[in-house]
Order: sequence, then C-alpha cells, then structure tokens
Amino acid sequence: MTHLAQESPILGIDQPTLIAYFAALNDERYEDVAALFAEEGVLYPPFEDPVIGRGAIAHYLHLEAVGMQAEPLKGERLSTEGTERRYRLVGRAKLPLFSVNVAWQFGLNAEDQITFVKVDLLATLEELLSYQPLRQQR
Repeated sequence: MTHLAQESPILGIDQPTLIAYFAALNDERYEDVAALFAEEGVLYPPFEDPVIGRGAIAHYLHLEAVGMQAEPLKGERLSTEGTERRYRLVGRAKLPLFSVNVAWQFGLNAEDQITFVKVDLLATLEELLSYQPLRQQR
C-alpha cells in the first residue's frame, strides 16, 4: 500500500489514508486509490450498486471518475467500533459539467485500509435531476 506524505489540506483530518485517497483520486491514479482499500473493501457510489474489491473499484473509477476533482474541505472522526474507525468528510466534487456538495463516509480497519467509502451527494432536487453518471454522458 502506498501512502503519500502530505500536509493535510482537509480541516480536522490528518489520517494519511484519507489524504492519500483524495490525492490519488484527483490525480486519476485509480489503481493507487483501489490499493488503499482492504481486499474486500466497498465503494458505495451515489445512485449505484456497491462496488466490491480493489479490481472492481479501479475499473469503476476509470469509467466514472475521469475529469472529476474531489475537494474535501473538512472532516471528523465519527466513531471507533472495535478496530474500525469511521470518518465523515464534506466538500465538493467538480465534474466536467457541474459541481455538487458531497459527503464521504469512510471506514478504516486496524491496518489503515479502507473498508468502505460511502459517497452522498448533498444536492438540491434540481441538481439531482441533472445528475447523470459520466458513462451515460459519453
């Protein structure tokens, strides 16, 4: 697993895996993003079925995340359940045709691997009606 050492640009978050997730996502290094997940980690994209496993997550991101820039602004650690820590971050996602407020919820295991990422769009009804996954726009 590769972690990028960077100063956190996210208020309230200094967890290296979360910082590395957004750095790799914004650089379109989707295999690096997927490598941050546990082997059976799950990505819960908005309006779609869960994507399970590193290979499937990398493939999904190649289809859906090209050109997207995620800008998490602040976050907090929500809880610790057993060895899993949960975080919630909020910010914006900029896509080629629009941008939208987003909340990301992360689970991290004892090895700092991502067990899940749940992405929620914090949008108005008008914004949601104009949303289409990128692969449907091509």
